[in-house]
Amino acid sequence: MSRKAIIICAAVAAVLFGVVAAAVAVLYSGKNAGARLGEKYELMAAVPVDAVAVMRFDSVDDMTSLLTDASSLMSPFVRAYAGSPFVDFLSGLHEMSEQGTLPRKSSPAVVSYHYDGELVPLAVFDAGKASEDVPAGASALLGAAEAAGLSSCYIDCSGILDSDAGLYGKGLVAVSPSEDLIESSRRHLSRKLSVIDSRGFADAASEAEGGNLILLSCGEADKLTEEILVPKYRKYNDFLSDVSEWLAFTICSAEGGHLALKAGGTCQDGGDDFLSVLEAMPGAVSSVSSMVPSYAVSVVSVPFQDAGAYLSEYDRFRDSRSSSSIFPVRDTLGKYAGIGPEKWCRALAVKEAAAVSFHVGQNLESAVLLKVGNPDVSVIFRGTDVTTLDNYVPQVHRYAYKGFAASLFGPLFRLEDESAFTYINGWIVSGSRAAVKEYVSGRALENTLGRYMADAGLPDRLSVKGRCLVAYFSPVESRLEKIFSPAFASAMESAADGFSYMPLVFSVGKTRSSMDLLADLDRVVVTKSKAPAFERDTVIDVPDGPFRVKNSGTGRMNLFYQQDNMYLCLQEEDGRGIWGVPFSSPICGRAGTIDYFANGKLQILFASGSKLYLIDRLGRYVNPFPVDLGKKIVLGPDIYDFNGTRRYNVMVLHDDNTVAMYNLKGNMPPEWKGITAGETIKGLPEPLKVAGKTYWVVRTSVQTLIFPFYGGEPYTAGTGDKMIRTDSKVIPAEGNSVTVTCYDGKERIVDL
Repeated sequence: MSRKAIIICAAVAAVLFGVVAAAVAVLYSGKNAGARLGEKYELMAAVPVDAVAVMRFDSVDDMTSLLTDASSLMSPFVRAYAGSPFVDFLSGLHEMSEQGTLPRKSSPAVVSYHYDGELVPLAVFDAGKASEDVPAGASALLGAAEAAGLSSCYIDCSGILDSDAGLYGKGLVAVSPSEDLIESSRRHLSRKLSVIDSRGFADAASEAEGGNLILLSCGEADKLTEEILVPKYRKYNDFLSDVSEWLAFTICSAEGGHLALKAGGTCQDGGDDFLSVLEAMPGAVSSVSSMVPSYAVSVVSVPFQDAGAYLSEYDRFRDSRSSSSIFPVRDTLGKYAGIGPEKWCRALAVKEAAAVSFHVGQNLESAVLLKVGNPDVSVIFRGTDVTTLDNYVPQVHRYAYKGFAASLFGPLFRLEDESAFTYINGWIVSGSRAAVKEYVSGRALENTLGRYMADAGLPDRLSVKGRCLVAYFSPVESRLEKIFSPAFASAMESAADGFSYMPLVFSVGKTRSSMDLLADLDRVVVTKSKAPAFERDTVIDVPDGPFRVKNSGTGRMNLFYQQDNMYLCLQEEDGRGIWGVPFSSPICGRAGTIDYFANGKLQILFASGSKLYLIDRLGRYVNPFPVDLGKKIVLGPDIYDFNGTRRYNVMVLHDDNTVAMYNLKGNMPPEWKGITAGETIKGLPEPLKVAGKTYWVVRTSVQTLIFPFYGGEPYTAGTGDKMIRTDSKVIPAEGNSVTVTCYDGKERIVDL
């Protein structure tokens, strides 16, 4: 099966609780649990015991709408892998549903995933009363599977089960890319051994309410994180696999802008999984959302009513899972710091421990945040010259307690660089100097995550009563390709397309009789937020290509790109190479065609360093190029033929934060006044036609500016919340005006 299709539904489930991923769990309980689960789980009897994840649907109609309907929040993860046989099968069923011809539309269905070097799906459908002749509904399902290139079979349960079995007298349809997996399904069914017998499955399933469910095994999370995360971020495998044996999520809502899942967790006998630690804790309210920046990528926080109770339970849990004791580690840390971690925690009366990550420039930085109930200056500022909090101004200090939080609260709080700290608003913030400087400068708390969620019209899902753990992830704020595998990054990008904010929040809480686990995914377009006083996103995106260019010799579109060895290459869109020529430096993220000699033959114009270059369709450099513009080019050129006479102009972004317009001789128009800004210009200007005139829309790291055609002073240099948002649409209005959206969320008319 294609790697592009290995995640699909399991990927959705995994990401919804911060990549607390499922894995293969062949753990036997030693008893048949199926009888007490009831009719809702009958189809699970055909799911082999080694399932990584199982999705159960009340009906085939529910399955197709949840996984493929455009209004469903789960469908982007399926559409992102279009072209794989299993997705083609799901899409085919969705088309039948829209046409009113969906077979067995009201019958339950199950989709499971199994690991065999990669994740392989198995779908099982209730085909109604068993029959020697394959029923019409089953035949239609088999036909849809065959049309998608999948293996499938009809199973008459009467021939392989005893008369007292729940599925006796029924027919099933099994569909999978793997013939072996279908045979395994038949074999498990006949032997009365299935995923229901996997240790912990029945307990988790019995807690689940509703009919549309996602069940995840947490036994060996490394198997799934291999498919989801790049190697750097697989270090949390041990923690993920310790969460629980199985988690069963009810799909409460999947329409509009909100996907909500709810689950009950199960703990192993003897309390040797992480949920047992949380189960022993009284719930509390997290306040971490007031201490992390709006641009946080991830947050994990544990609020305490009593940190000592957490430490006692966590130490017991860790001892049950590891042959090595944590106490020698703490003793070593205490020896160097002059105070042991446990005594340090008691002295400070720690109320909450959080780990947060966010970008500083191009780097993803991490920090540990500890809410302090007793701000003992002699303990907090050990090794510094700070003796009182009176008139204290946060600054970067050397941290004397590196590794303390990880030794106390778990591996999620372990940082590669925890050399620095500061104290701010009753919290210790530790991490790298770059991370701590974000807080000291005021940038991190300029607009907090809690405020940003409120501006987005969302509740603060991290600050819910009675929670033992909260986790947050924002794919829009992450550099997806640096965290996730290509297939999963593509799915996340597809899900976020068209939305400015897509937070994922997972939390564990206490009810009177049990625990509950909540997972929420929201997708919104944020139109109101606090205007930034600091630059944050100063990274300029310089595309690598390939760039589509027209070949005037063939009339076809070709792809122009640069290899790692700097060679410039042209190829057909089907991948067939045309030519490659040596070059010595990176090109600047743009390439386009011009008819330089005005004879109908097109050449490719691009830039590198401070120069413009021209190369023809045969790979020959064209004179009189290169043309030196005198300043290094960061991005460009964008090519314009304003009057259609092939008297081309180009626009480039220089490394001194200026945009300039040139003709092909490297000269600026006499009228050119220049385009620049007080903050980083993020890209090349966007042309805007209003009342027959051309203006330039320029996006900076802070705001959107609109300039006259020949540059000069912008029309729209607002201040504070009246600045135009960086993501605002600029729409021509009546006369010589445009409509824009400002940081206060209001639309305004700007006269040009």
